[in-house]
Amino acid sequence: MNRVWSLTGHKPRELQIPPLPAGMEYLPGLFWECKRTSEPLTWQELQAWSRLMDRKLDPEEYRALMKMDAIQCRVAHEA
Repeated sequence: MNRVWSLTGHKPRELQIPPLPAGMEYLPGLFWECKRTSEPLTWQELQAWSRLMDRKLDPEEYRALMKMDAIQCRVAHEA
């Protein structure tokens, strides 16, 4: 259990997120593999990363990575 959680007994609201759909648990790893700066990802960067890493992703996977990036950028700028 996280130290903060052990003090309060409750998971922070910011960490109460729905689980990833079954079979898509690998997406956060891919996200952090291609996310290298604090700047928002562009489609061109994602395409270049995919080509260089020889990763063939479905359009839905690309959309999910871009959505994860939008959320990460929003949260980072709220702090």
